Amino acid sequence: MKSFPALTQSNLEYELQEEPYFKPNYQEIDTTHISNYKNYVFQAQSSKHWKNAEFDGFNLPAQGEYKPYCMKWVSWGCDNVREHPNKKHYAEHEVKTCKVANCPKCFESWINRQANRTTRRLTKYTENKKYNFKHIILSPPTEAKNQSYNSLKKWLNFALKKANIKTACVVFHPFRFQDNKKSMPYVSPHFHLLVYDYTTNITEFYNKTKWIIKNKGQLGSEIDVFNCTRYLLSHSGIRKKTHAVRYLGDISYRKLKIEKEPFKHNCPYCELPLRIFKIKFDQKTKPPPIDLVGLWDSNCFEAIDPHDPEAKIPFYEMNEDPKSDIDYKEEFHYSFEELLRISLVLPKISDRYYELSNMKNVTARKCQTLDSFQVVI
Repeated sequence: MKSFPALTQSNLEYELQEEPYFKPNYQEIDTTHISNYKNYVFQAQSSKHWKNAEFDGFNLPAQGEYKPYCMKWVSWGCDNVREHPNKKHYAEHEVKTCKVANCPKCFESWINRQANRTTRRLTKYTENKKYNFKHIILSPPTEAKNQSYNSLKKWLNFALKKANIKTACVVFHPFRFQDNKKSMPYVSPHFHLLVYDYTTNITEFYNKTKWIIKNKGQLGSEIDVFNCTRYLLSHSGIRKKTHAVRYLGDISYRKLKIEKEPFKHNCPYCELPLRIFKIKFDQKTKPPPIDLVGLWDSNCFEAIDPHDPEAKIPFYEMNEDPKSDIDYKEEFHYSFEELLRISLVLPKISDRYYELSNMKNVTARKCQTLDSFQVVI
């Protein structure tokens, strides 16, 4: 199963319609020719109206506060230079994200992670099956805006039974938008569903429930599922202790078990787990690029000790000061997640160093012990 964090386009109907465009005499981002997903991301970060949108504790994504380390670089690396080419330090610089839905800097990371999880679950379910998932919208009557989310969920369950929908992925949208730019939300609760093997009479369904059902099309591939889910999450309802995505029926957590994707954060040369280093800025050595992935002079790095009671993680971001000789600046912040990860891998690193200290040659690690041998005369 693949991840698709860089995809922004879809072959479904999520593109803004092209309109006549006149170049303004002031600087403005043209949202006419970008995908609807990217437009929602832009509005989440720029529209003042998004911040004021509220329904029963639900808000729109990216309307909270970011943490001091959000979207800053961390220098992960391995200093086991005895097993590296030219005895150099291996560095793998990464951007730190909190992956929280209401973070204005990291919410796209949250969207991508959730969309990838949904894609893996739905793709796993459709393996060797006849049908694909469909994207539909279920809209309750206008009086729904005066109800709570819990009562809407009960009402939705009633509508699903009438529509004979049993297996579905549900994303709640408390708001619609007054303008084509999607910058002005208003309360209009509705549900987006990715449903499997769904057929119903729309008129009969409306007469029984007063809900409007709209079919948005088939999701023929895992890329379609990913793009559709990511689009839905870009303006979904966000509330504490409430899942943005729910799985019903045969794709629920109880009925469908999905193996976690293996996470490896190891050195490609010696297979030791990576740990965090501080970059040393001095005149003797040239500091590495902020986005380095590869080998560099080991004198540029200093390991972080997670057992220090006052330990903090060094974070880096590009330096906007034109007078500075350094391309990026350093800040220290407490991050429990990073300190815990370092503490967990230190025993394995220490064991390897002890093993190497007892060897004259590094290649001895890969030698095999002979249990027996045969003499040929």
